[in-house]
Amino acid sequence: MNIEVDDREIVPLNEFELGWRFEKTHSPDISESEKKQIQPVSEMESKRLNKVIDYFEQEYNLREKFTQTDWISANAESDEKIERFRNQLELTLEKWDEEIIITWHRNITLKTTKEIFIKYWTDFLYPSSDDVTLISEKTNWVMFYRHFEVANIWTKTSEYLKAE
Repeated sequence: MNIEVDDREIVPLNEFELGWRFEKTHSPDISESEKKQIQPVSEMESKRLNKVIDYFEQEYNLREKFTQTDWISANAESDEKIERFRNQLELTLEKWDEEIIITWHRNITLKTTKEIFIKYWTDFLYPSSDDVTLISEKTNWVMFYRHFEVANIWTKTSEYLKAE
Protein backbone atom coordinates (compact mmCIF):
# COMPACT_ATOMS: atom_id res chain seq x y z
CA MET A 1 0.00 0.00 0.00
CA ASN A 2 1.27 3.45 -0.89
CA ILE A 3 0.24 6.66 0.79
CA GLU A 4 -0.06 9.35 -1.85
CA VAL A 5 0.21 13.01 -0.91
CA ASP A 6 -1.81 15.31 -3.14
CA ASP A 7 0.84 17.80 -4.30
CA ARG A 8 -1.87 20.43 -4.85
CA GLU A 9 -2.38 20.41 -1.06
CA ILE A 10 1.21 21.32 -0.17
CA VAL A 11 1.35 24.66 1.65
CA PRO A 12 4.28 27.06 2.15
CA LEU A 13 6.51 26.21 5.10
CA ASN A 14 6.08 29.73 6.52
CA GLU A 15 2.30 29.11 6.73
CA PHE A 16 2.75 25.78 8.54
CA GLU A 17 1.99 25.72 12.24
CA LEU A 18 5.37 24.15 13.05
CA GLY A 19 7.32 25.91 10.29
CA TRP A 20 9.16 28.00 12.88
CA ARG A 21 11.16 24.89 13.80
CA PHE A 22 13.00 25.17 10.49
CA GLU A 23 13.81 28.89 10.63
CA LYS A 24 17.44 30.01 11.03
CA THR A 25 16.85 30.97 14.68
CA HIS A 26 15.92 27.39 15.59
CA SER A 27 17.79 25.43 12.93
CA PRO A 28 20.77 27.57 11.84
CA ASP A 29 22.36 24.86 9.66
CA ILE A 30 19.38 24.17 7.41
CA SER A 31 19.71 25.48 3.86
CA GLU A 32 16.96 26.93 1.68
CA SER A 33 17.19 23.93 -0.66
CA GLU A 34 16.74 21.59 2.30
CA LYS A 35 13.76 23.60 3.55
CA LYS A 36 12.12 23.12 0.12
CA GLN A 37 12.19 19.38 0.80
CA ILE A 38 10.00 19.89 3.88
CA GLN A 39 6.51 19.99 2.44
CA PRO A 40 3.64 20.67 4.85
CA VAL A 41 0.15 19.83 3.69
CA SER A 42 -3.14 21.60 4.18
CA GLU A 43 -5.33 20.76 7.15
CA MET A 44 -7.78 18.98 4.83
CA GLU A 45 -5.01 16.83 3.29
CA SER A 46 -3.58 16.15 6.73
CA LYS A 47 -6.92 14.80 7.92
CA ARG A 48 -7.21 12.63 4.80
CA LEU A 49 -3.71 11.21 5.27
CA ASN A 50 -4.36 10.55 8.94
CA LYS A 51 -7.34 8.33 8.09
CA VAL A 52 -4.81 5.98 6.47
CA ILE A 53 -2.15 6.49 9.13
CA ASP A 54 -4.68 5.61 11.85
CA TYR A 55 -4.63 2.01 10.60
CA PHE A 56 -0.87 1.80 11.13
CA GLU A 57 -1.10 3.33 14.60
CA GLN A 58 -2.92 0.23 15.84
CA GLU A 59 -0.37 -2.35 16.99
CA TYR A 60 -2.65 -5.29 16.16
CA ASN A 61 -2.62 -4.16 12.50
CA LEU A 62 1.19 -4.30 12.44
CA ARG A 63 1.90 -7.58 14.23
CA GLU A 64 1.41 -9.89 11.24
CA LYS A 65 3.47 -8.07 8.58
CA PHE A 66 5.92 -6.01 10.63
CA THR A 67 8.60 -6.55 13.21
CA GLN A 68 9.45 -3.94 15.80
CA THR A 69 12.62 -2.63 17.36
CA ASP A 70 12.95 -2.23 21.07
CA TRP A 71 12.26 1.27 22.30
CA ILE A 72 15.24 3.40 21.27
CA SER A 73 16.47 6.38 23.25
CA ALA A 74 15.86 9.55 21.22
CA ASN A 75 17.57 11.87 23.64
CA ALA A 76 18.95 15.16 22.32
CA GLU A 77 20.75 16.44 25.39
CA SER A 78 24.22 16.02 23.88
CA ASP A 79 25.81 15.78 20.44
CA GLU A 80 26.84 12.21 21.23
CA LYS A 81 23.25 11.15 22.00
CA ILE A 82 21.90 12.99 18.95
CA GLU A 83 24.41 11.17 16.74
CA ARG A 84 23.70 7.81 18.40
CA PHE A 85 19.98 8.07 17.56
CA ARG A 86 20.78 9.30 14.04
CA ASN A 87 23.01 6.25 13.51
CA GLN A 88 20.31 3.89 14.80
CA LEU A 89 17.80 5.45 12.39
CA GLU A 90 20.18 5.11 9.45
CA LEU A 91 20.93 1.49 10.28
CA THR A 92 17.29 0.50 10.80
CA LEU A 93 15.98 2.33 7.73
CA GLU A 94 18.94 1.91 5.35
CA LYS A 95 17.20 -0.39 2.87
CA TRP A 96 14.38 2.06 2.16
CA ASP A 97 14.78 5.17 0.06
CA GLU A 98 11.35 6.69 -0.05
CA GLU A 99 9.80 9.86 1.23
CA ILE A 100 8.17 9.93 4.61
CA ILE A 101 5.04 11.42 6.08
CA ILE A 102 5.26 12.91 9.54
CA THR A 103 2.18 13.68 11.58
CA TRP A 104 1.90 15.38 14.94
CA HIS A 105 -1.89 15.67 15.06
CA ARG A 106 -4.72 14.93 12.66
CA ASN A 107 -4.36 18.42 11.17
CA ILE A 108 -0.54 18.86 11.32
CA THR A 109 1.29 16.74 8.77
CA LEU A 110 4.13 17.08 6.29
CA LYS A 111 6.11 15.11 3.74
CA THR A 112 9.89 15.10 3.54
CA THR A 113 12.82 12.90 2.59
CA LYS A 114 14.31 10.31 4.87
CA GLU A 115 17.66 12.12 4.59
CA ILE A 116 16.24 15.47 5.74
CA PHE A 117 14.45 13.84 8.65
CA ILE A 118 17.52 11.93 9.80
CA LYS A 119 19.77 14.98 9.46
CA TYR A 120 17.39 17.32 11.36
CA TRP A 121 15.50 14.88 13.55
CA THR A 122 15.82 17.15 16.60
CA ASP A 123 13.76 19.80 14.77
CA PHE A 124 11.02 17.33 13.95
CA LEU A 125 10.84 15.63 17.35
CA TYR A 126 10.61 17.81 20.44
CA PRO A 127 10.90 16.20 23.86
CA SER A 128 8.18 16.78 26.45
CA SER A 129 5.65 17.98 23.85
CA ASP A 130 5.64 15.77 20.74
CA ASP A 131 4.02 12.41 20.17
CA VAL A 132 4.71 11.85 16.48
CA THR A 133 4.02 9.15 13.91
CA LEU A 134 6.29 8.81 10.87
CA ILE A 135 5.52 6.45 8.02
CA SER A 136 7.22 5.75 4.71
CA GLU A 137 5.15 6.52 1.63
CA LYS A 138 5.26 2.87 0.59
CA THR A 139 4.34 1.80 4.15
CA ASN A 140 7.52 -0.25 4.55
CA TRP A 141 8.09 1.14 8.02
CA VAL A 142 6.42 3.21 10.68
CA MET A 143 8.02 4.95 13.63
CA PHE A 144 6.42 6.16 16.81
CA TYR A 145 8.17 8.88 18.79
CA ARG A 146 6.98 9.66 22.29
CA HIS A 147 7.51 12.90 24.17
CA PHE A 148 9.57 11.15 26.85
CA GLU A 149 12.33 10.76 24.24
CA VAL A 150 11.93 7.23 22.96
CA ALA A 151 11.11 5.82 19.54
CA ASN A 152 9.89 2.46 18.32
CA ILE A 153 10.23 1.45 14.67
CA TRP A 154 8.18 -1.23 12.95
CA THR A 155 9.62 -2.52 9.67
CA LYS A 156 7.90 -4.74 7.15
CA THR A 157 9.17 -8.32 7.35
CA SER A 158 11.09 -9.64 4.36
CA GLU A 159 8.36 -12.14 3.40
CA TYR A 160 5.86 -9.29 3.03
CA LEU A 161 8.36 -7.09 1.20
CA LYS A 162 8.74 -9.78 -1.44
CA ALA A 163 4.99 -10.34 -1.70
CA GLU A 164 4.30 -6.76 -2.75
